[in-house]
Amino acid sequence: MWHGYEEALAAYGLAICRAWVALGHADTVAAKLVAELGSEPRTQDELRAAGALPPWLGDEAFHRSHRSALVRKDPARYRPMFPDVPGDLPYVWPSAPPPP
Repeated sequence: MWHGYEEALAAYGLAICRAWVALGHADTVAAKLVAELGSEPRTQDELRAAGALPPWLGDEAFHRSHRSALVRKDPARYRPMFPDVPGDLPYVWPSAPPPP
């Protein structure tokens, strides 16, 4: 799913790390992501402009199916976030396009 889009995956991982730290937790992952990539990844806007984001990013069917899985797994937490998403949608997985 992320094959060929490793920089985008690192940017996503760093966004998660920033959110984790903003909640008051310690981070032990961000430096490892940058080290593995070999440099700080470009921003999502820069990656989008360069055509370096996976094609499924922004695919509503894909995202809706994954929101449905969250609702199914923890309704008390996720139902308020996704009130219009049914909890019984099957996963939608992207086909494997050739990497850029």
